[in-house]
Formats: sequence, C-alpha cells, structure tokens
Amino acid sequence: MKRRITALFLTTALMLSSFAGCSGSQSESTASKQSSSSTSAGSNEVSVWAWDANYNIPIIKKAGEYYAKSGHTGFKVNTTEMSEDDLEKKLITSFSAGTTEGLPDIVLLEDYDAQNFLQNYDGKFEDLTDSLDFSKFAQYKVTATSYNGKHYAIPFDSGVAGLYYRTDYLKQAGYTAKDMENLTWSKFIQIGKDVKKKTGKWFVVFVPYKGTHYIQMAMQSCGLWYFNDSGEIYLKNNPAVREMCDVLKQINKAQIAKPVDYFSAEGVGAITSGQAAAAMSAIWYLPTIESAKDQSGKWAYTNIPKLETVKNATQYSNLGGSSWFILSSSKNKEAAIDMMKTVFAGNNEFYQEILTQRGAVGTYLPSQSGSAYESEDKFFSNATIFKDFSSWMAKVPSVNYGVNTTVAYESLRSVLQDYFDNKLSLDDALTKAENYYKTQVGG
Repeated sequence: MKRRITALFLTTALMLSSFAGCSGSQSESTASKQSSSSTSAGSNEVSVWAWDANYNIPIIKKAGEYYAKSGHTGFKVNTTEMSEDDLEKKLITSFSAGTTEGLPDIVLLEDYDAQNFLQNYDGKFEDLTDSLDFSKFAQYKVTATSYNGKHYAIPFDSGVAGLYYRTDYLKQAGYTAKDMENLTWSKFIQIGKDVKKKTGKWFVVFVPYKGTHYIQMAMQSCGLWYFNDSGEIYLKNNPAVREMCDVLKQINKAQIAKPVDYFSAEGVGAITSGQAAAAMSAIWYLPTIESAKDQSGKWAYTNIPKLETVKNATQYSNLGGSSWFILSSSKNKEAAIDMMKTVFAGNNEFYQEILTQRGAVGTYLPSQSGSAYESEDKFFSNATIFKDFSSWMAKVPSVNYGVNTTVAYESLRSVLQDYFDNKLSLDDALTKAENYYKTQVGG
C-alpha cells in the first residue's frame, strides 16, 4: 500500500535477524488482537493480517460487508492490524519454523515484496490462476505477483505515479499548464531552477542521494528494473539508472530539492505549508496534498517526466501498491477465494465506495468506468483526477521486481553522494554499487 515507498526485499537471514532484535516491541493490545483474530475461523468468516487502520483495514472489512450482502448472511472478516514490517517478519518466522499455527487466511503484501515471498517460500501461498479472471486487472500488477506462470494474489490498490504541482508558483516562474505537458527530465530540472530563482521556493522535497524512488519510477516507465532477465544486478549498463544518476546529480547541484525525507513529518510539512512547488509521487499521495485546505484550486498534475536516452520510454509508472494473498494453510480457503472473486474481482460498487470514502484507486479495470472516477475534484480546479490517473495506470509497463530490491537500492545509495561530489565517475560508482550488491547477496 501507499504508506511505504520502498520495500523490504531482504534475505531470509537478514529478516530473521531483524525479527530477533525487535520481537519484544509489539504492544500487549496488538498481541491480544492477534490471538483473537488469527484463530481458526468458521466457514462463514476469514481472518486477515494487514497494516493501516485508516486504509487497508477498513477496506477489507468493507469487502466482507459486501460479500455478506451478496447472499452470505452473517459473513465476517476478522482483522489483525500490525506494521508492515512486523507482518512480514511474523510470516517468515512461521514459514521457516514450518508451523501454520496462528496464521491468518489472508495477508496483505506490498508488490515490491511479492517475489521475495513467492520464490523463497514456494507452496505457502494459494495458486489462484484458475479462480479469477486476471485479464481484468492492470497487467503490471498481475506480473508483479505471478511466479512460474501462475498467479498468486488478488491485485489491490494502484501506485500509479504523477507529478503534482502548484499552478501559482509555476505561473510566477513563467510556466503554464501547457508547458508542464510531455516533460523530459532535463526540462523538469530547468523548471525547478526557474521556480527556485523566481519564487524562492523549493521545487520538490527529497534527499537526492536517497532518491532511488525517482530512479524506480523512471525504470518502470520503460520496463526496466535493478535486475536483468537472468536476475543479475543491472546497474552499470542500465540506461535508465545511468540517466537518472545524472538527473539526481543535477538536482543536488542546483539545490532545488529540500533535502529531507519526503515522507517524514518535515517533508510532508514542506508540501502542506507551501514551501515546495511540486511533488512527484503516486495517487495515494493525494490525501497528503489535499490536507492543505487553504491551497485548494492552486494545484494541478501531469505525467512523470520521460527518459531521453532510453528506448521505449514512456511517461507512465508506478510507486508502491499492494495485493491480497491467500495462504495455502488457510482453513477457510474456499470462503476466502470466493469473497475475493465476488468483491475484488466482480463488484464495481465496492470500488466506487472505497474510492470516494478512502481514496483507493483499485486495479480492477472494469470498475474504472464507474461514476466515482468521473467525479470532479474541486481541489484540482474540478479536474477528473481519478479518471486521469486510472487511464495512466493501464499503460504502466510491467516489471519483475525480483527478490533483492532493497539490497539493490541500498547499494546504489551507498555510492551516489560520492558520485555527486565527483569522487567517483559514473562507471566507477555503478561498478562499486554492483560489487557491494554481490557481496551482500553472495553473488
């Protein structure tokens, strides 16, 4: 889901080690909730592990309500809320110990994490290939959660990405909405420089050497990732990585980015208080922007910039997003599958409600012809933002995220500042990053 920008593609050993260090951090109330909701459920209820009490939890409960109304009177979804990190560590601990006691029927996993679990814990997740019509979902989501030609998850929310910007600041800098269309990364940087010079505002908010989320959006926009088709680390000769390293270096040099983590309180505050002119993120970032009620009518949006040196580059990409997995050990497997088939793969009204009530843009394509997607957003000067972002979603290139994305981006981050400071050439920096990656994963 939306709240975490990068995923935990850690090896099993690393994750178990991390679990050992923080296993005592869970509160008694959370532990109590777990024991009550993870017990063996009856045929008319299922148990679910997920994070985010304001988003995922109420949405899966709402799915249960819709399923109950579809002829399954009394059906109930029992939820256990925990952090995403804790959820993953608990799964790995149980899988590694060979026990299913206390496990739920359904778990939520971020798409970046899917291959890590599917490949390292083969047989732990139910094969849903013949249970749902996966052609009706955005295919980049289906690809992310498939393994060996089989589909293991019900695609959920989208992380389709765009560039949000303040029209008043851009106007002061001499730019119109027309100028913001069909951007390249070099044009993006030039606009940022002009905004900083003419308004005194930051253009965007993020720490440049940690800007791997920019790199990831750029890579997916042309169907590339940190790994080649053989699963080998792919940095030095990756054209998207090479171009984006230069982009980040220019952003760092021009000082157009407020150098704080953009999802921290300070980073969010920079956007909502008007310190920055733009934010490049996913559709799930929309509530953050719209929380600044005094800025209504001052924002617009466009596609992300397009790479200039990469064949098949597009302006369509994704950041984050999650999907629902049914565990093979589930004692209520039939009910879990049927609920998902009935609601997440068949109920357009459900998708309209979670869009209007929770801001959740689903990836079930038939739902996007509904009235909620046609609604005009006053904050964005009556633009049909959900319709626009959902139309981009269908064009996002598919990518196999692999099993070690976290190690890959940390390897890249480890050399970026030295590259910015001209202590390393680009070739040397990327070679060093690849070598660091290999030492971490044993390649």
